[in-house]
Amino acid sequence: MSAMNRPTPDKRALKILFSTYWSSSGWKTNPDISADDFAYAKSAGLMFDSEHLSHDEAVAWALKSRNSVSKELVIDQFLTSLSSRRLDLRSALGSFACGLNFFRHTWREADNPTRFFCPICNMHQRSDVPDDLSILNFERFKWGGVRHTEPIYIGFDLAEAKRNGFASPTAEDREVLDQILETARSLPSAAKPGDLEKELASLLPSNTPERRTLIGILGYCGILTEPSRPNFLETYPRAFERQESPIWKNDWPYPVRWWRGAFGIDERAVGFWFPGLQKSKS
Repeated sequence: MSAMNRPTPDKRALKILFSTYWSSSGWKTNPDISADDFAYAKSAGLMFDSEHLSHDEAVAWALKSRNSVSKELVIDQFLTSLSSRRLDLRSALGSFACGLNFFRHTWREADNPTRFFCPICNMHQRSDVPDDLSILNFERFKWGGVRHTEPIYIGFDLAEAKRNGFASPTAEDREVLDQILETARSLPSAAKPGDLEKELASLLPSNTPERRTLIGILGYCGILTEPSRPNFLETYPRAFERQESPIWKNDWPYPVRWWRGAFGIDERAVGFWFPGLQKSKS
């Protein structure tokens, strides 16, 4: 089994976190939690007071958190998640990858006056509505994260990764990742992310949403991309550069939504994140 510096999350607190936002029928329309339950989950480090963060404060948090953790830490946590199914540990690599080339910038409205989102990071400028950090933590534990490109999530996720501390992945963890990469290499030219998701079902304990998130993280890492489009490994794609797919049912995140089997995997990116698992071109 993989080892972690931080103890396994408190089961009761984790149940409270999940039941606040999720039911057997999916998302709860009106999340509800008692003061006692919130206090317990907060004391266990799984729920948090909401924060009022402006755009510039969120950007600063993302950069501070990114600079506080090492690439090796988030890689080891990611690898550990493959056999342990600790999805909260899986999330940090996605946030670190999206934040790798993230840069300090201040708020300005997009050129289009009908939009009120930052043209660089796509964050809304407001501090009057509190940001629910607990729901971000729920998404970490439920799927391995959802909002990896958002400054607030990057800041929160990587701060939690630092709190979790070191992880010691096993040979089994690396073997699982090797099989995932080999599967992506071997798919037909017309294969799409959904085809890869189905092929991964037998490789690790997971369900479909978890595998979709895993594939999305590999996209953020620059491993599964469309070579002609900007990716997070080489730059920080501005919000307007993250083009939507013309296929309306394609709800995969950028950039993996553009990946096809014909592109294979970017071995340089594999070498950057997972040295020793890349294949040399013959």
